[in-house]
Amino acid sequence: MKKEFTTKSNKPLFFYAGWLFTFILISGASAEDWVQKSDMPIPRLFFSTTAVEGQLYTIGGMLAEPVDFVDAYDPDKDEWTQKASLPAARAGVVTCVVGGKIYAIGGWSGQSPALGTVEEYDPATDTWTQKADMPTPRSFFAAAVVSDKIYAIGGVAQNVGPVLGAVEEYDPATDTWTQKADMPAPRSGMAATSINRKIYLIGGTPTVQGPVLETVEEYDPSSDTWTEKTDMATPRTALAVGVVDSRIYAIGGTSVVQGPGLATVEVYEPATDTWMESPEMPTARVFLGVGTVNDKVYAVGGVAEGLGPAILPTVEEFAPSLSVAALDKLITFWGKIKRVD
Repeated sequence: MKKEFTTKSNKPLFFYAGWLFTFILISGASAEDWVQKSDMPIPRLFFSTTAVEGQLYTIGGMLAEPVDFVDAYDPDKDEWTQKASLPAARAGVVTCVVGGKIYAIGGWSGQSPALGTVEEYDPATDTWTQKADMPTPRSFFAAAVVSDKIYAIGGVAQNVGPVLGAVEEYDPATDTWTQKADMPAPRSGMAATSINRKIYLIGGTPTVQGPVLETVEEYDPSSDTWTEKTDMATPRTALAVGVVDSRIYAIGGTSVVQGPGLATVEVYEPATDTWMESPEMPTARVFLGVGTVNDKVYAVGGVAEGLGPAILPTVEEFAPSLSVAALDKLITFWGKIKRVD
């Protein structure tokens, strides 16, 4: 008896193999494009970008002096909306989201030294609330969230330094701060994000003058310990990161302090501690913001080189290639295909 590889629907196996191959090709070809979106309404430097409830927020920043601007971008409508201003103008501020609320932390008011200010923004009511100050005032630091707690890492005490190694944990539920183990080497200008309850700190500089680093370190809040990981291929500072499918997309920045911006995009996979290349961003830039909404990465603003003078309003959207989640579904489906007599 002749045997044929089929599925439960009696379709020949080669039919599904061809469909699967076509799906992968289409997904890879169409999804790795960067697409230009509506410009940010008020281009500026040293702002913070974060995403909550399907919206991307740009908060604070600097023009001739620090500003209090807050704008929200709706990717579905490709529209920007002005929101309630920060209670106090700040540049170099850092934002994180816990429980659907945004926490704007630290920064610089135009006068030295840096600030420890913490303010909570509720998108549902468009209102700000003052919270307990961060113990170590700083700007141009990095922060990430693990288990509904915010970890503020590194940064500078004032624009000329010194660079800090301090790590402090903020619990929004109790409005309290706790000191944690310092980072192995002080840095500023780095990017940070969290995956699987661990924080990844990428790039930056050990002094305000440089050099620019490719360093990657993992912080485990549960053990309060740091672990060195595989270096990023391109040394960078003033970069930004987004996360899709448990992969970190390191975007833009510069390899020379106050040097030209980069279009570089490199992808780090914590599960394997490996880096890979990704399609470059169309607009090379430094001091940009990045946020992730619905598995799409948005690169916002920045400057082409140094501190300007031309500040970019550019917003570009990137959908990473065939996602791990989608591929897993395909593999599961493929596993259900069986040989029948």
